Order: sequence, then structure tokens, then C-alpha cells
Amino acid sequence: MNFYYGCAIVTMISASVSLGFSIEALLKTSEKAGQINAMYAISRSLPLAVASIVPFFYHSNSYLIVIATLMIIIQAIDAVIGFVVKNRFKTIGPGFTAVFNFVCLLGIII
Repeated sequence: MNFYYGCAIVTMISASVSLGFSIEALLKTSEKAGQINAMYAISRSLPLAVASIVPFFYHSNSYLIVIATLMIIIQAIDAVIGFVVKNRFKTIGPGFTAVFNFVCLLGIII
């Protein structure tokens, strides 16, 4: 498998997981303020998840580079948040995903 499709797969999984966590937050939160925050998270995650599917139908390195870069930045920030709240799972998972996606992205750029 070449780097293009590897990067596209990792980017799509990353965006889908982010959307899944946003939906889970909405469903598990009972307080109004938490639900509002979860809805804002969904409003940002859903377009990225949809956009991450496009590279499978329209082969464009530049498009994939933009979407992958966005997801790398998001996952890196999620890892920092996980570190700040001292949650190993929320640090290692997004951190590993960001690094792996970055390596795949380098394969496209180089």
C-alpha cells in the first residue's frame, strides 16, 4: 500500500474517532452546558470526518495534505490536553495517531 492511501486511512480513522468521542460526550452528558459543548465539538468533528473520506474518491495529494495536517494538529493538541489532565489513554492514543499520521504524510511529501 502506498503512502497516499495509508495517510488517507489514518486520517479518516483519526477524524472518525474524534467524531465518535464528540457524539459519546453528547450522549453521556446530562448537564446542559456539557451538552452544548459536545454539540459544538460535533459541529467541528463532523465536517472533518466527511472531508477525510474525499481522498478515497478524488485522488489529490494537496487535498490530503491539508486534511491530514489538520488532523495531526488536532490529535497533537488532544495529546497535550490528555497530558494536562493526567490521562494516559488520552495522551498516548492521540499522540501515537498524530505521529503515525505525520510519518504517512511525510511519505507523500518526500
